[in-house]
Amino acid sequence: MDRRPLLQWHCHRPPPWQPRPLRNHRRQCPLSLPRPAVHQFHQQLLSGPLPDIGRLDALKSIYLSRNRFSGSLPDSLFSKMDHLKKLWLDNNALSGAIPSSLSNATSLMELHLEGNAFSGAIPSLSIPSLRSFNVSNNKLQGLVPASLQHFGASAFEANSDLCGQPTGSVCPPAPPISPPPTAAEPTTAEPSPIAHAKSNHFALILVGIVFVVLALAVGLAFIRKRQPVRDFDSVAYRRDGLAAADAMETASVASTVVPFPGSAGQGKQLNGSGETRVGSGGGGVAGNVGGGAGAELVMVNSERETFGLADLMKSAAEVLGNGLLGSAYKAVMSGGLAVAVKRMRELTRLNKEAFDEEMKRFGRLRHPNVLTPLAYHYRKEEKLIVSDYVAKGSLLYMLHGDRGADHAALDWATRLKIVRGIARGMAYLHVELSTYEVPHGNLKTANVLLTPSFDPVLADYGLAALVNPATAANVLFSYKSPEFLQFRRVSPKSDVYCFGIVVLELLTGKFPSQYLNNTKGGTDVVQWTASAISDRREADLLDPAITSRAPPTPEMVRLLRVGSACTQPNPNERPDMKEAADLVEEIAAAVGIEGGVTSGREETASSVAPCPVGPEEYAEQSGSLHGSRAEAGHSAKGEN
Repeated sequence: MDRRPLLQWHCHRPPPWQPRPLRNHRRQCPLSLPRPAVHQFHQQLLSGPLPDIGRLDALKSIYLSRNRFSGSLPDSLFSKMDHLKKLWLDNNALSGAIPSSLSNATSLMELHLEGNAFSGAIPSLSIPSLRSFNVSNNKLQGLVPASLQHFGASAFEANSDLCGQPTGSVCPPAPPISPPPTAAEPTTAEPSPIAHAKSNHFALILVGIVFVVLALAVGLAFIRKRQPVRDFDSVAYRRDGLAAADAMETASVASTVVPFPGSAGQGKQLNGSGETRVGSGGGGVAGNVGGGAGAELVMVNSERETFGLADLMKSAAEVLGNGLLGSAYKAVMSGGLAVAVKRMRELTRLNKEAFDEEMKRFGRLRHPNVLTPLAYHYRKEEKLIVSDYVAKGSLLYMLHGDRGADHAALDWATRLKIVRGIARGMAYLHVELSTYEVPHGNLKTANVLLTPSFDPVLADYGLAALVNPATAANVLFSYKSPEFLQFRRVSPKSDVYCFGIVVLELLTGKFPSQYLNNTKGGTDVVQWTASAISDRREADLLDPAITSRAPPTPEMVRLLRVGSACTQPNPNERPDMKEAADLVEEIAAAVGIEGGVTSGREETASSVAPCPVGPEEYAEQSGSLHGSRAEAGHSAKGEN
């Protein structure tokens, strides 16, 4: 087997997986997002010019707030983005004119460009759906268009040269029109011979520069064509990915790679702990990777087929998304098995032996609402974690992304079924991982994946035990609970808080502001619900997608109150996870949702279908890996 591709896996490059051709394209297109729903990378310190997002004409939400993007935007950037609903580019360093092509974004609902250096006039935007607009703190000039004057003074403040309502400044009178020049007065003077010479000299220099640039471009293209694809982060994006890939640092592999299972010289070894190590040589374990880690892929689910690291290297791969923990990919191996591969860079809390034990512990989990990992690969700098690919996607995307047939299927009974499945999975984790400070640690709708029958599957659990505490506060959602924000501590009740947010998000259909790292965007579902309960108007909070099909029922209000109880500021006033799950079971029984209570311990692998992990699930709304058909809202992956 040729080991060179793996040996050439440089620490600043992803593994050499071949890009997957995009459907309806005649060639492979790196970093292409043909039909993503959300592009969310706010507060990620991204810099440079804004990428050409205009080609992503299926985008519905773009969240790039609080980065360091600079430069001007092409006037035609939004000419084909008639699906775009939410555009947040605030608090960057963008300059130049606001693109007039925004008028073509006829579905736009939210437009936030404040905190930049835009100049010139505000384009007239006659978009009936536009309900949130802000261009304050720029360098804009001229009259505020009449179609935008109803947004109030705060949307235009700190633009000293704007005038008209609602700024309070009176626009100066227009200057008189100058008469056209007469025939006796030529408009231009005849250039002198010296001017001609300078102009010709400048033109020659310009032509030379263009020629050199073109030659370099052709040369680089030729070199790239001859080289194998080695940048795994450059493979084609899925429509659910959240562009602007996070650069991942990876260690170079310094030794043996794993041959394809069943090929000559390959074998597998089942050790006493139940883990299978697929390696090279006559049944032995593969050689070492730089940093002392094993080069093999360690299988932790003995009930599933065995595959090796080499199989992943050779498989067709797609980037699914990026988050604060790392990147996620879909890989389809030669036998047709589709898996999700997460390259996680922040799991540095444990040494190799301790990490191995935790992964084996995860591999023993068996519950229909918990995604069990299949395998992992350890290196000091980062880890690969492999699990089943869940095709239907994340709950986050289904709620806030493309409102198609899947969203239409989210009626009251389906949402209650999803809440019940989440509660069961969480109750199971709180038993099996009871020694953890916080058993799940990162519960949010981006990490709830849905099977074709709308059964929820929990992903990205147990990471608090693997991530350094200082890092956990920035990347795990349970560390946004009130007790951590106030007292810097988490507990199993922090998981209960996260569960309550998910319940309220499902019932209201609102994207929680709690997912974000700043106060811009989203809805404070906790305060909103508490106020409604206090005023006895809970039914007003329910998602119209629910109440348009059936009138509010007492069970809907009961579930809303369960969500509110789980998000109480004082963790001592919240139910524990088992109590919360029991409350949900009572409501489901009253509604007549089928399916009895399961303990989880009695579940076998046969009850766990290969749980697909959806593309959009991985991104970034909240900075999670399995999350974001991205932060639709996705969404990804944002806040964290």
